[in-house]
Amino acid sequence: MSDARNRPGPNVLLSLAENPESTPVRSAWIGPILALGTRLARKADQFVERQLIVAISVPSREYAAALIGAGWTLGRPPAQVTTDPLSVLQRALPRSHFRALNATHVISGPFRGLDESHARPRVALAGHWAVDRLEAVAPVLEGDPTDRMPRPQIGSIGRMTGVDRDWAQRLVAPAADLVIVGTKAWINDDLEAVLARADDRDGDSLTTLLLPRTEKSATWFSRLYSSSGFADQLPLPDNVLLTILDGQGSIKYLNDVLTPVVVCVIDRSIADESAAEQVVQLRNSRGEPHALASELGWTPSAGIEALAFTVEL
Repeated sequence: MSDARNRPGPNVLLSLAENPESTPVRSAWIGPILALGTRLARKADQFVERQLIVAISVPSREYAAALIGAGWTLGRPPAQVTTDPLSVLQRALPRSHFRALNATHVISGPFRGLDESHARPRVALAGHWAVDRLEAVAPVLEGDPTDRMPRPQIGSIGRMTGVDRDWAQRLVAPAADLVIVGTKAWINDDLEAVLARADDRDGDSLTTLLLPRTEKSATWFSRLYSSSGFADQLPLPDNVLLTILDGQGSIKYLNDVLTPVVVCVIDRSIADESAAEQVVQLRNSRGEPHALASELGWTPSAGIEALAFTVEL
C-alpha cells in the first residue's frame, strides 16, 4: 500500500497542460476532481445490491470526466498479482490469451508454446521471446485489438500515487472496469492533456492514465463510448464497475446503466437543465442519500456542486 502522503488528495496542488507542448497551469480544482475518482475506486466493492450515483455540476465539462476516470484507474489494483513470467507460462493452456511486458512493448496474443529445452526458456506469444526478458505475464479472457504496442511510461502522477511500484502488473492485468460515455471528440481532446504534481516536468498524459481501448491497444484500462450510439452497447459487461456519463447527451441513459457506481458530469455552461432534472427525479423517487463527506471522505472544491445517493439495483 502506498504511503498516505503520496495519495492524490484534495489538498495536492496539481497542474494541467492542454498538451505536451503547452505550458502547465496549476489549479486548486484539479486535485479534488482526481481524488473523487480515487475515493470511488477504493469504495466500489461496497456497492453490490445498491448502486451509488454521484452527480457533479461543473462550470464546464472540460477534463472533469477524464480526471475522475484517471483517479479511478489509479485507485483500482491490478486484477492479478502473480505475474512472474515463467511460473505463469508453465501453467498456460494452448491457444489461451496472454499479455506480456518487456522493456519496450506490451505484447498480447494466444499462447503457442513454451520451450524450456535451452538455458534461456523462450515463449511463442505474438512472436518469440526470451522469458527472462519479460517483466510480467498475465492471462486475459479475450484477445486484444492488436498484438503489440509501445510500453506506456509513467511519471509524476505515478510516483505521487505509488502506481509506479506495480506499473508492470497494471499493464498486463489491469482492472479494466471503467466506461466513459460522452462526445468522443471532446473526450479525446481532453485526453491529450498532461497532468503533473506541482513543478514536476515529467507529467503523465491523461491518455496514459486512462489507456482507452482502441484498435491499437495491446492492453487497456477503460472503454470510451459515444453518447450518440451508446444504446447499442447496453447492457454493459458485468466487469464494469464505474460508468461516467459526461454531459447531457449521455446522462439520458442514467436509468439504463446498471453498474455499481455511476458518475454524472453536468455542464453548467450549457443552458439545458434536463440532465439535472433527471438526476433529481431519480433521487426523489428511488434514492437514499449518501453523504460524500462522511462516507466517501470527499468534498467538492469551490465552484463545483455535488450530490450522491444510492438506488436498489
